[in-house]
Amino acid sequence: MSEADILALTYEDIVTAYRAFKEVLPNGESIFRKGMEGKVICENTACALSSHSGGKLLQSPSTAKAETEFCLFTRPEIDIQPNDFLVILHLGREVRAVAGFPDRMISHNNIPVRLEKDLV
Repeated sequence: MSEADILALTYEDIVTAYRAFKEVLPNGESIFRKGMEGKVICENTACALSSHSGGKLLQSPSTAKAETEFCLFTRPEIDIQPNDFLVILHLGREVRAVAGFPDRMISHNNIPVRLEKDLV
């Protein structure tokens, strides 16, 4: 059993990744498909969504909001790229996010993600 196999045993979340693309319609018109209209890169793939910041407080004179940084861990052969749209099922809740630049390792991918929408 490889290190990637051992780490994958800890993945309890599921991700579907979509990649934006340009499509040319039969009438010659070009349209840009993004978000969940993009090409499916991986579907119902095991992953782990993790928050390592614990929520840091960003405050201005009139407002305060807690932002949390997230990372998505996947097997190394999963090809999620920057700006891919992600739908992650985490602890029974849907999280929509956009992928950052992945840190690819022999045992796993560590992908920073930015929440696209609040938890659904």
